[in-house]
Amino acid sequence: MIDVTELVGAVFSGLSALVIEDAGDAGEVICVRARTLDRAVACPGCGTETTRVHEYRERTLADVPADGRRVLVKVRVRRMRCPVTGCPWQTFREQVPGVLDRYQRRTTRLTVQVSAVARELAGRASARLLPALGIGFSRHTMLRVLLKIPLPGLAVPRVLGIDLSGVHICPSVTSDSVA
Repeated sequence: MIDVTELVGAVFSGLSALVIEDAGDAGEVICVRARTLDRAVACPGCGTETTRVHEYRERTLADVPADGRRVLVKVRVRRMRCPVTGCPWQTFREQVPGVLDRYQRRTTRLTVQVSAVARELAGRASARLLPALGIGFSRHTMLRVLLKIPLPGLAVPRVLGIDLSGVHICPSVTSDSVA
């Protein structure tokens, strides 16, 4: 028999940096309640680690679909207080790298999937495909996602070749007469 917590951990393995407290079925949407780990967090201003909690906030994020249905993750995030008196950051929100990006309303793994679709199909076509995958974004959002994708770096060639097949050398001109 499979334990329910193991099953939830397997289905939502991309949220392993969070503690999943509950998962519920709300018809068209699967709601997941999670919180961050209770550990010390480094201040972005001075780098001092702190465990002093100022307040708790809830962020709602979209995650990759499960069973063809949308997944909403409600994450309880801590706002921390820096212990250093002269630090320019008195309070700050903890970040969860690889799961939550600053100011985003979707998880990192959903952003990666949506970016891959946007790279291949761009605006309207990607907006028509995503509902079949259980993701609902407008064509305008897809264009914004497409514009955020960094361009690949241009490789500088190490060796340049010269093609002399079209060059005709005049036999009357020699290297001695040119100088």
